Amino acid sequence: MTTTPLRLLVPMLMAAAALALPQASRAQMAERTGKQVVDEQCSKCHATGEKGAPKIGDRDAWIPRLKQGMDALVMSAIRGHGGMPARGNRADLTDGEIKAAINYMYNPAAPAKKADKAAEAKPAAADPTHKLIAGTDIYLGVLPAETMRTRHSGADSKAKTAVPEGKGYFYVSAVLRDHASKAEIKDAQVEARVANLMTGETKTLEAVTVNNAVSYAAYFQMPGKDPYTVTLKIRKPGAPAAIEAKFDLKP
Repeated sequence: MTTTPLRLLVPMLMAAAALALPQASRAQMAERTGKQVVDEQCSKCHATGEKGAPKIGDRDAWIPRLKQGMDALVMSAIRGHGGMPARGNRADLTDGEIKAAINYMYNPAAPAKKADKAAEAKPAAADPTHKLIAGTDIYLGVLPAETMRTRHSGADSKAKTAVPEGKGYFYVSAVLRDHASKAEIKDAQVEARVANLMTGETKTLEAVTVNNAVSYAAYFQMPGKDPYTVTLKIRKPGAPAAIEAKFDLKP
């Protein structure tokens, strides 16, 4: 299995918003237009270019981000990158709504049209943070502790002090969905082992609810540059046996 660098495993914000699929109730509703999504959420940063976000309508800023194709950029927005949390910190946004929002921000004058050749869709790469096992979609999130500490600045002190001090710490999280219904799986028991050839830790992940989405998370120390394997053992409510998912990554 190919080992994927941590910098490419863009995490979920507090895991829940991060790679969560939209709520089942959203799937039954008409999708919002790109303009609606941008007005409601994206404009908070993209209207002013906050933290380097490409401004709405600034094609020169958007074209370099579209070099790998629209699908790649949509996947990046779904996972989260840089200072932007997964799905723009709105777990209820569908993939289609995110794509429509990007199209609108690239060219507000023609939001329904595809972007220029720079935005032409290319086959999306397989998502190294996702596994489908026994009818369960499992999404892994990995975020440097320092990034979590920065995001907590100005937030409540309890959240800020929960972030461990020192180097080499990462926030490891998992979001679970029933593949058929897309419903989030609550009250699961999730154990994670993060290990390489020299060291390893095993912890029970705690349930976390952020933006009405449930995830399971804990901090792990992953020093050095050797590849790590994250092994999740998941027991769903009422399930006769646990399922196991492995993710390979490199700090």
